[in-house]
Amino acid sequence: MKQLIYTLLFVCLTHLSIAKEGPQKTFLIIFDEAELELYQSSAQKMELSFLDAFKTKVYVGNSEHALFVTVPFSDWTVCEMGKSLVRLSDKSEIPLESIAFRIIDMNECQENFQALLSESKDQGSQKKVATIKLSL
Repeated sequence: MKQLIYTLLFVCLTHLSIAKEGPQKTFLIIFDEAELELYQSSAQKMELSFLDAFKTKVYVGNSEHALFVTVPFSDWTVCEMGKSLVRLSDKSEIPLESIAFRIIDMNECQENFQALLSESKDQGSQKKVATIKLSL
């Protein structure tokens, strides 16, 4: 009986510790196509720099090249993301901020968007009072 209780306690504790995912942060990194050509690189090569450590997704098409990077901790800022090194070739590495056109914190954008939505709902819910013009 004692072993059963210890086993259940152990299973519950390991389940609780493994089941929780920490807060994540997603960054959208937009690259200028002309600048990538200048460095003789591509968005796919930039993705390889982050692929081992973070969850990534690259989008390449007719518009600008974009890379989504999801980091497993929530205290990273755009500046820290920009200072991370990306590999251009076997011999050269540069900070991401020098090759990226724009680095956007998607979590912060989502919070700003929700705040704007709540403001617009508040303004829409206020009763409008009709004004009457009196002429004497």
